[in-house]
Order: sequence, then structure tokens, then C-alpha cells
Amino acid sequence: MPSNAYSNLLQHLHRAQPALPLETIQAALAFHIANQNPLPTPLAATAITSPLFLSHPFTLSRLQVLSNSFRHALHLKFTLVSGPRLSFFEGSISTRLTEWTKSLMKGLQGGNPLLRLAAAGGVLQGLQDLQTQAKANSSIGMNSSHTASENPVSDAIRAKVEDEVVIAFAEVIDQEGVGREWESEFQQTTLLSNTIQDAPADQISSPYISLLTLSLILAGQSLPLVASSKLKALPLAALSQLLTSYITETFHEGDFLRQSAASDTLRLHIASLSRLEALVLSIALDYRPRIGLTAAQETLNHLREMAHRVAGVIPHLLAGDTHSASDAETPSSGPWLTLKTLLFSAIMITDSVLSACIYVPPTVYHLSSTSSLSSPASLSLTTILTLFHLSFVVSQFGGISSLGNTDEASFKELRKTAYLALDILASGSNDVPERFLDELMNRRVSILPQISGSQELRHSQAAVNTVVKSPIEETIALAQISFALSCIEQLVPVLSVRYLKGPVWTLIAPNLVLRHPPYGTLEFPSSSTARQPLDQLRRETFESAHSVVLAILAANAANVDAMNKGSRTQELSDGSKGKATEEDMSLSDFCTRLVPFYSKSLIQNSAPGKLSTSQVRIAYAALVRSASNSVLPTQDESENPSHFTLAWYCIDELLCAIRSLGNDKLQLEQKHRLRLTLMSCVSALPLSLLGRFFEEINDILKVDIGSKDNLDNTVDLVQRERDRTELIQALYREISEMVGDREKGYVLSWWSAFATENSTASSRSMIAKL
Repeated sequence: MPSNAYSNLLQHLHRAQPALPLETIQAALAFHIANQNPLPTPLAATAITSPLFLSHPFTLSRLQVLSNSFRHALHLKFTLVSGPRLSFFEGSISTRLTEWTKSLMKGLQGGNPLLRLAAAGGVLQGLQDLQTQAKANSSIGMNSSHTASENPVSDAIRAKVEDEVVIAFAEVIDQEGVGREWESEFQQTTLLSNTIQDAPADQISSPYISLLTLSLILAGQSLPLVASSKLKALPLAALSQLLTSYITETFHEGDFLRQSAASDTLRLHIASLSRLEALVLSIALDYRPRIGLTAAQETLNHLREMAHRVAGVIPHLLAGDTHSASDAETPSSGPWLTLKTLLFSAIMITDSVLSACIYVPPTVYHLSSTSSLSSPASLSLTTILTLFHLSFVVSQFGGISSLGNTDEASFKELRKTAYLALDILASGSNDVPERFLDELMNRRVSILPQISGSQELRHSQAAVNTVVKSPIEETIALAQISFALSCIEQLVPVLSVRYLKGPVWTLIAPNLVLRHPPYGTLEFPSSSTARQPLDQLRRETFESAHSVVLAILAANAANVDAMNKGSRTQELSDGSKGKATEEDMSLSDFCTRLVPFYSKSLIQNSAPGKLSTSQVRIAYAALVRSASNSVLPTQDESENPSHFTLAWYCIDELLCAIRSLGNDKLQLEQKHRLRLTLMSCVSALPLSLLGRFFEEINDILKVDIGSKDNLDNTVDLVQRERDRTELIQALYREISEMVGDREKGYVLSWWSAFATENSTASSRSMIAKL
């Protein structure tokens, strides 16, 4: 090792104003720490007490240089000890690296806590790098000396490094008065301070960051690598409150689009600060659940309030008030990038909170009937409301109900957090999901005039054609409605019928028909590409509304199944008698009233460009099944078709629609879709209706292929034969895979007779292949 190089390094370390770039000093310091003989203790002690790093005010750039130097020195030392052994008596790689690391940590004793935090954090990150690299190499089968062990340094030494990180961080926050509320009243903590005039030359153009902010930025890089059992010694509640204030300050508490941009310094480290906040709340919920619940609720409340402010600014962003039109069209630039960062930060924190709170025993928060302590349900409700306020940003990732195939729609953590929150809501008391609906109604989440009273089912179609919002307002409203419907779909089983026929139906009814912009109206004037989100949101909202209706029908079917098994509830018992009043309606009564309206809605939406064929088939079969289960006849009455009038009503509506359609191209396509839908209803009908149903099927399938009526050319004839083949194949799949055991014998008997009596040779050959 050249002595002059080492001397030059010492000279630069003892200068408060460096003559060389910090990157050069960082490389030289890392090199000499790794090559110091016999041990690096003196140089480590010199570094953390040198004027270069100890000069005030402390700067983030110099602290990062110190941290990176120790981190890179560990990598260099590992490379040196992994070389060929010069003597038989030399220890193993792990032994030599452990001894070197131990001596390195001795050099940090007695130093400034902030510098010790930076240096020890760098060592811990270096150890984590080596361990990760060793695991990766061992997983691919490399057995060289470089990967002889997954732990290049003993666990005891790593534990000492973790202890040093925690102790140094605790000393910094203790000096700043964190966790000492009474003493902190006499102190003033600022995130960014500009009061020091004699700043180092490398930080003249940047704001000066407080010691507390610097320590949190450094801690965000190293504390996640520390065992969680050691972090419980920190003042978790005060630390969470402090981190929350820093995160909200980064986004100017939600007003960042109207005001100046967020602090560049804090925004660059928002990921590590959010990760540290998530870690702190998770540990608090694990080790101190009562304190953790309160701290988590406070943090999530701040996120919700910030998201609420952001929701009020998004219309101005879409209108181009804050930036140029080109910026408004690019979701990956300018304020859109900040919006996405806000969403990522919220998801990172809420995911950790919800994953930890589900393990909190109910005895912790169910102290008494008047207890105001937060609970997992309240945390979940706050999370859902936060995502609701950010629903337009959520829609840029495909929403929570779509898996998506593009990079923009592959935010799986978003869906995980949303559905975890909904699962917690659904498993709790019924009043919490209903509070969510009350919040939606209070915020008037709708795009059309609300429909009230008993006219929901009759007049919702007429209201669809009345647009009362501008395109930008409609885009925001549709994003909110789509998100709300996706949530309601999961909460339907725990919602009371009063809410289903009230707020839920008010939200569903106007969206059961796919709306298109009125003729002559303009969408977003800036670009044709800006219309795509609106069209996509219309489609998503339309499909989500139908999904909620299917969820209601499925919930009714589940209740009927439970009653059939002996779990007769008072609600379903009253509903089955059909004597419930308008104010005291059962789920079965509500679904019974829903059947006529929804059957017409599905038939109207079977036209091309609306619901797909598979969607119509699944939805109509579910409707018929619900109608079949709407009554519960006795065993003697179960063979009487008159007890299934509502189910046959659905079939009759379908048959009437098929007969009413003409022979133009679009109507023929819709007619074929409805016939396929009719085939899907086989498995949903009771045994007593199958005979009448198959009579109608015979009339549809036994078409005289040789007839030339209404056929203009050979192309029409070929298409007709293809459609008939598809109908027979669809019917066979329903019969062979979907029909229940009770109806199986009758259905197979009919199929055998149909296959035998089929008149055309081509159809016989096709049926034989099934």
C-alpha cells in the first residue's frame, strides 16, 4: 500500500472543505479501509471523527459518502479474503471477515451518533449484500470458495452491527426529543432548516436538512435489515407520528398540484421513509397492539385526508390547469408521477398495517361497548376510503378487479391490499361495511340523478339517457363508481337488504346499460387519446354493475342452500311466505322483484358491442337459477311446474326476444347469442320444467336446413349450419358437465332420443363426435 496515498487520504479527511470530489474520497476511503493492515480500527475511528464528516451542518451527501465507503469496503474485503490462501494456517473466509468486521465496528465507538448510524448502516447493508449474493449463488449450484457459506460473517457479529445501528439511531432521536412530549414543547423541530449560513461548499445550492430528517433517511436504509425484536425498544408511536408528518410534508399534504412541487430531497427518499413507516407500524401492532392500533389509525387518517385533497385537484389536472396539455396526457410525467408515488406510498403502508392487524386478538380492541380504540375493521374502512379518493389513479393500473396484461395494470400489491381490506370488512360486524356505503352516499357518488322510492327497477332505464356531468367530471365519477362497485361486490353477503335495495341499487341501476357520449358532444379537447380512459371506464363500470347484481343473486342462492340444509333463518322464512312489507323485505323478496327487470336488461345488453356472449350466458343462467330458488315447495309440490312460474317467466322472455328479432346481420347475431344463452339455462331449471323446456329446444334445433326461405346465398346457408352446430355443442356441454344429479337421468334420456331422431346426416356425424 503506497504510504503517500494513505497520507493524502488523511489530509483530505482533516479538511472541512474538501479539495477533491466526494466520490473520489469515497473510493479512496473504501479502498484503504479494506486494505488497512493489520486491522481497520484506526482508520474507521479517524473517518467518523474527521472534520470532513463532522463539520456542521451535517449534509446528506457527506453522510452517504461515509455510509457507502463502509459498505463498499466490506465488498472489497470479501474479495480479498476470497482469493487464494497464502498459508495453511490462515483461517476460513468467514473467520477472517468476521474478525475484520469486529475490528471495524470497534473504530466507531464514541463517535457522533449520526455518523455512527451512517457508518454502521453501511456495514449492515454490505453484510446484507454479501448474504444475498451467497444465497443467489448457492441457488444456482455454485460451490466455489466465494459461496462456501450463506453467512460470510457470523450471526453474532451481524447482531452487534444491528445493535449499533439501533443504538445510534436511538441516541439521535433522543437528542432531538422524539418520544419526550413534555420536553419537546421547548424545542422546535423542522424538516428543512436554512438558518445556518456557513454551509459546506458541496451543499450551498441545497436546503439544509435537520438532524432528525437525516437520521430518518439513513434509518430507512438500514433499519429494515435489523431483526424486528430489536426495534421494539424504540419509541414506536412517536416515531410513527414523526414519519407520518414527513410523508405528508413530502406531498405538501395533498396540495402539491396547486402549490410548488414537493421537496426534492424528501421525495427522493419517500420509498425508504414509507418502508420505514410500514415497518414501525407493523412492529407496533405485533409487540404493542394497543399502541399500534392507535398509531396506525392516526397514520391512515392522515393518508385519507391527503388523498381527499388530491381528489379535489385531479379535475384541474385533467383540464390542464396546472400544466400544459401534453403533461395532462402523459401519466408518467410531472404531477402524474407524484400521484403514482403517493399511491405507492399509501399501498406500502396500508398493506403492512392490514397484514399485521389481522393477528391482533379481539380482546385488545373489544374492551367495552363504548371503547373508542381502533380495530382492524376501522383500519380497513379507512384504507378503502383512501383508495376510493385515489380511484382515478387506481384506474390507471386497471382497477382492483382486473388482472391486466400490461405493465400499467400489473400492480398486484394494490389488489392484494384492497381485497385484504374488504375481507376484513366482510368478516367484521355489519355496521362497518354499511358505514362505507354511507360515506359513498354522503359524497354523492353518482353520474345521474338519484332514483329513490319504489321506482328503482321501473325507471332506471329511462334515467340512463340523461347526462348531467361534463366529460372530465364523468371520468372522475366513473372511476369512483367503478371502484365502489368492485368493493360492493365483495361486501354483498354481509350487507342488509335495506342497503341492497337502497344505496346499492341506486348506484347499480343507472350503470346496467352501456352509455355512449351523446351525438355532437366533445370529449377531452386536447387529444383523441384522452377519450380512451373515459370509454374504458364506461365499460368497466357497466361490467361492474352487472357483477354486483350477480353477487346479489349468488348471495340469495347461498341463503337458500343454507335453508335447504336446515339453517332456516327468520328472514328467509318470512321471505319464502312472500308476506314481507316494503320496509321489511327479505333478500329472497328483493331478488324476486329483481328478476323481471334484470331479465329484460340482459336481453337488451345481448346486442353486439355490449355484454359478451359468455357474460350474457353466465348472467342469465344465474338469474334463472335464482328464480328457480325463489320458492321452496315441499317434496310433494316440487314436481308441480306452477311453483316455478318466475323461472319459466325468464325462459319465456328469452324465447319472445328470439322470435321478435329479424333477419338482418346484427339481429341475427343477437338472436344466435340469445339461443346460446337459452342452452346455458338447462342446468338452472328444476326437473319439472325440463320437459316444456326441451320442447322449445326441439323447435329451435330441428330447422329444415334444406329450406331456402330467407336465405339469399350459400354463405347464409353455411353460417346457419355453423350456428346450429355451435348450439348443439353448447347444449351438450351443459348436459354433460353442468346438470345436477337429480336431472341427469331425464336430460340424458332426452339427448339420446334427440341424437337418434336428428334428421340430417351432417348433424348425426357431429353429434356422434361429442
